[in-house]
Amino acid sequence: MVKGNATMTNQAADNRTKLYDIRRRMHSGQLTYDQAKVEAAPIIARINEQAKVIAKKHGKRPQTVSFAAIMR
Repeated sequence: MVKGNATMTNQAADNRTKLYDIRRRMHSGQLTYDQAKVEAAPIIARINEQAKVIAKKHGKRPQTVSFAAIMR
């Protein structure tokens, strides 16, 4: 888990680990951009769904993430 973020759930930590692994493989040439995008799509969808739930709970607009933003 990430230091200083005690509220990160196991699911969030798992999502982050999977995305960083996809990012690493894409930057090392093991995956093409399109392959990485397909592999990351369900994880990003889960993150964005959770963002919507949290935003609705607090009466705010969700801060969604995109593939390009995560892979920077």
